[in-house]
Amino acid sequence: MATGRDEELSKKGPLGKLPGSAQEIGPILDSISDAFIFADDNWYLTYVNEKAEILFRHSRQDLIGKNLLQDFPGLLGTEFETHYKRAKETGKPSTVEAFYKPHNTWLEGRIYPRPEGFLIYYIDITQRKRREITWAISESLLLDISTSDNLSTAFEKALRTLIKNTEWTYGQIWRSREGTVYINHGDPYVYSSENQLSFREDSVGKLFDIKQGILKTVSETGELYFIPDLEKDHNLKRRESALAAGFRSWLGIPIVSNGRFYEIELLSENVLTEEAAHLDLLRVVSKRFAEIVSRRAADEERKAMIELSSDIILTISSDCLIRKVNPAFSKLLGYERKHLINKNLLDFLHPEDVGMTKLNISTVSKEKFESRCITKDGRVCYLFWNMVQSPDSGTIFCIGRDITEDKLTLQKLESAAEELNRSKEQLQKAQKIAKMGSWTMELEGELSWSLGLYEMFELDPKTPAPNFEEFIGFVHPDDRERILKNYEVFLLEGVFEEAELRIVTREGKEKFVMVKGEVILSKQGKVIGSSGTMQDITEEKEWNDSLRQLQKMEAVGQLAGGMAHDFNNLLNIILANLDLLELHLRETPELLKRVFSAQDAVQRGAELNRRLLSFSRKQAVNPEVADVNHVISDFLPIVSKIRNDMVSLEFCSEDFPLVCSFEKNGLENALLNLCLNARDAMPKGGRILISVAFSPGGKENHTALLGALEIGDACVISVRDEGVGMDPSTQERVFEPFFTTKETGKGTGLGMPMVYGFVKQSNGAISVYSEPNKGTTIDIYLPLVREPELLTADEIPLDRRYRKILLVEKSLKGENYLCALLKRAGYEILHAYDIYESRAVLESETGIVAVFVDEELCLNDPDSVGWEKLKSLYRVITISEWNAKTQEKSENDLKRPYNWSKLRRLLGVSVLDRDTV
Repeated sequence: MATGRDEELSKKGPLGKLPGSAQEIGPILDSISDAFIFADDNWYLTYVNEKAEILFRHSRQDLIGKNLLQDFPGLLGTEFETHYKRAKETGKPSTVEAFYKPHNTWLEGRIYPRPEGFLIYYIDITQRKRREITWAISESLLLDISTSDNLSTAFEKALRTLIKNTEWTYGQIWRSREGTVYINHGDPYVYSSENQLSFREDSVGKLFDIKQGILKTVSETGELYFIPDLEKDHNLKRRESALAAGFRSWLGIPIVSNGRFYEIELLSENVLTEEAAHLDLLRVVSKRFAEIVSRRAADEERKAMIELSSDIILTISSDCLIRKVNPAFSKLLGYERKHLINKNLLDFLHPEDVGMTKLNISTVSKEKFESRCITKDGRVCYLFWNMVQSPDSGTIFCIGRDITEDKLTLQKLESAAEELNRSKEQLQKAQKIAKMGSWTMELEGELSWSLGLYEMFELDPKTPAPNFEEFIGFVHPDDRERILKNYEVFLLEGVFEEAELRIVTREGKEKFVMVKGEVILSKQGKVIGSSGTMQDITEEKEWNDSLRQLQKMEAVGQLAGGMAHDFNNLLNIILANLDLLELHLRETPELLKRVFSAQDAVQRGAELNRRLLSFSRKQAVNPEVADVNHVISDFLPIVSKIRNDMVSLEFCSEDFPLVCSFEKNGLENALLNLCLNARDAMPKGGRILISVAFSPGGKENHTALLGALEIGDACVISVRDEGVGMDPSTQERVFEPFFTTKETGKGTGLGMPMVYGFVKQSNGAISVYSEPNKGTTIDIYLPLVREPELLTADEIPLDRRYRKILLVEKSLKGENYLCALLKRAGYEILHAYDIYESRAVLESETGIVAVFVDEELCLNDPDSVGWEKLKSLYRVITISEWNAKTQEKSENDLKRPYNWSKLRRLLGVSVLDRDTV
């Protein structure tokens, strides 16, 4: 059945007829030796000469009417297609040379646009292109071989060039040893598909006798062994493995030189002719490789002797520049070889030997001489030199021998001493982290303390270690008798008992320490001393005490909850009966008054019971997510009613939201209870401060919190007063139900337990700080449910080198919280103890934007003039208590309690501009 296209061609004329003006040249085109075709504007073939039939391997009848860009897949995506389209677009002739893969030939195509379509002229240039490719491959191979540093590299480069530029698709290297040929895992190989790796796996690790089969032939004759088709040739022992990997042609290229034998093995998936296999080229490669192997073998032997020599071997120029050097010299100096090349030899010599060595090199002295060199780690080595100069190149060859064995032995002892010191430093660092120190005490001799003990007791490490009598002076008076008894047991019985005790440091700080040790015995078994450790366990004790208090409060809460439930049942029964009596006694007013009185008493009991239940409840009844700032601000009018002529109330908060999850009524009741307690603690009047602030997370910032061992970022609600304060025993019981310090009838002892219950229900924590006659501070920590935006994008620090704060303190009186805030703002915190340390830090450090110092430290320091001078040179910010008499200025005064907004305003210039003092 004829197609539409066939009908169109039949209308144009007989099959294969030349268009218009070309009709008369048809016989000429058929007789010439090159292929010609005509195509119309849409690339359909209209004429094909005889040579074109041969080129396309189809008859003229099969080709006429075919489309060049649709019916010949081998042309698609090639340079042919590109130039066809270019000729059509430009209307100008175009010439292209490209490989026509279907017929494995190179063609030159000349495309001539004509009015009727296109005249295309094809020339088979396969032979010329193969010669060109062969020549290019030959040049590349010879370059690869001659420029490689070693044989392995030369083989790998040659394989890559062959696989990339020829029809060989896989190659690997065989080497010989003791009459066998084998492949190592590290020998180079090149492949073009994953399927070929099975052949590699089958080859590696196998041994073949060089006197058998193909190996015998190629090793004795030195000639190439070519197998065009493995399916027809059975001589290759690994033939089945090669066929399984898809290979058809195989070639072995022997390289024989000075008793050494290598073989380059090449394989291809195609059946190759000798011409396609490039046998002539590879014969040349084989001979060239043999020459290279011979030369490289000699070079490698010579190089191996130089590389393995324990003597120093190097070549230098007349101006002492190092050109080549062996590993012995590199190892001796401690530098990598690349760092020695083109460096001046004199740069590595002892300064006192430079002149003498330079003279010997310039004269190429035949006399041997000694000189000292300095290694990378600063060691001095003695070398014995011998040198000779090449008459042709002028290069000076030097051989040196290390003669410093005795000195090296001494240096090793010194190195061991340095290592001991480093170990000592590491031990000191470990002890510091563990808040631990070690000591050694001989009864009639040396006494030593580690640096950690000096820091623990706040003593100067330059002073002698305290003896036992002086040590007892640091022990808390209540613990001295027990420690003295332990010491007597140690002296009499040679038994060292572990002990937990309290010490009072030079600065008056009380610490808990754990002492552990062991007895030191002489060779005769006599007690001559002791050694051991002391560890500061103050923080651990505080945490344990907090944990015990928490457990105690949990137990009390459970007990109170159980009692409250039972008591509530009793109150319900009583109240129900009173309600019944009220109904029956409406006619007797006198008795009804007594019922009303009893009902009021039951209601008061129910209110007390409600507070007990609030203390024992583990979860909030109606928790809300809200901004603590707003909740407390809205509640202030009610709290303010506790004010009178003698008591004032102040409030401060952050200028950004602090969003927490809590029961609103619970917070209001807790705040009211704390403020009422604060007012009652000030019978002579005073000030109450309510503050709301951001508290960064971290264990170091939340010590001694009741209700949580660790807490993250939080909102801290603080109530401070100037009242009578509490002693430690009172503080321990402050949250116990029914415990009160108020007069009889003025307190139920349930206010603080209710506060504790609210904190526990809100997953928060609470801390109490109080001293007799110095007021009380109670902090409630509520976890934040939304991270606050502390810094804007413009305020985020870019470079922390210029964001340092110097904090001058004698005790950690809240400064942990200040440090946490400053660190969150991106500052590095430096510490100093007094004005003298402050000056030293300011002189040695750069980038300090401000100095924070406690007001009491400035006022009580004998060198108050020095502080005034320091304030004139640096920005000194004075820290004072919240109720101090001094006024808080905007620039250089900071009052507790700290908060983020206050610090941000205070350090606004430093945060934004990162200026330094």
